[in-house]
Amino acid sequence: MNYHCKVYGILTMLVMSVLMYGQADTISVAERNAAQGFNDTIDRLAPDFVTVSLCIADPTDYKEDALGTSGHAFLRLQCPTFDLDYCFSYEGERVNDNMYRYLSGKTKMGMFAVPTPEYMEDYRQWNRSVHEYRLNMPPEAEQRLWEIMDNHLTQGIVLRQDLNKYGCAITVVRYVKQALGDEPIIYAPNPEMEHMTRREIGYRSLVNHPWLRLTSMIFTDNKADKNLPIDEKLIIPADLAAVWQQATLNGQPFATYVGDIVEGAPLDNSKPWFTPILATILILLITIGFAFTRYPYWDWFLLGIQAIFGCVLLFLWIVMREFGGAAYIMMVLFNPLPLIFWRWRRYWSLPYAIILLIGTIVLLCLPHMLVDPAILVLTLAYIVLFAKDTVKEQI
Repeated sequence: MNYHCKVYGILTMLVMSVLMYGQADTISVAERNAAQGFNDTIDRLAPDFVTVSLCIADPTDYKEDALGTSGHAFLRLQCPTFDLDYCFSYEGERVNDNMYRYLSGKTKMGMFAVPTPEYMEDYRQWNRSVHEYRLNMPPEAEQRLWEIMDNHLTQGIVLRQDLNKYGCAITVVRYVKQALGDEPIIYAPNPEMEHMTRREIGYRSLVNHPWLRLTSMIFTDNKADKNLPIDEKLIIPADLAAVWQQATLNGQPFATYVGDIVEGAPLDNSKPWFTPILATILILLITIGFAFTRYPYWDWFLLGIQAIFGCVLLFLWIVMREFGGAAYIMMVLFNPLPLIFWRWRRYWSLPYAIILLIGTIVLLCLPHMLVDPAILVLTLAYIVLFAKDTVKEQI
């Protein structure tokens, strides 16, 4: 009895599936819309009902916005039927306006939706080019993406400014993937990025900003050194555009270059003449020059730098607790203890110099760790400072 009931149930489900499949093929747009509560004949599943574009803005000068030196990524969503055209972008407080708030983790960010003409006017005033790439997404996914972006608008500006979680490019990737659901983006092989960490990718993008590169190497979170899939490494807007143009979805190119919405002037990417490596070489030469003199003024200058920077590192570690591995080693090099105990240096200066030397070697051996040459040169200057009295006694 139960067996026949099961068979009958399975047959009934198969027949109903066939009938529903046939009805889905013959149902009109008006009937489908009526079932969804729309009293019109607009085909909301038409390929051009909603269009989605990835927009990439050129980098800005670090003096204007330190976080804009790698450019900006955002989404443009259009619905020509209802004359809607908006740019959805994660925006935050300008770091340059209040560096203390940023370093103490108090700056906030959130999702904004701005009419495209109005948003582009800002980039025209900044003289920054904006490049547009059409995304080849299914109609259902495009509408789902618009709903996702609208939901994030309601949250307000409450998110902590965290480039690892809410950077412009990585959020675009996250929400597009969420809208696509089970339809995966197929990425083309990219050996360079596959063997790079987030820290290395970010470091590479700052090639023309040596001081920012140095800061990034010290303060970047440890999470940036993890081995992640390629779509989680797309933290630089230009990389995102390049990778998505090589990727496919359902056998079609995922992103296609459309053109420039705004044509701005190219940014002056020339490096500053006074770089960290030049500054630290100068410090090393002066330290060697004063090593065998009786004038302690340079010693106190170096100790003062060490103490001040050490206190800054300690403050950031207590407040943010998101240092990378390099920053912990920097706290061995930069801390106020040598200044406090300088009077008794004959007991600890040589052992401390040896510790610095060992720390430098460890820094070089850490996996996925970028070492700025300026740090190595500066370490040599402090090794000279702490070892010179012992050398004098030997001479």
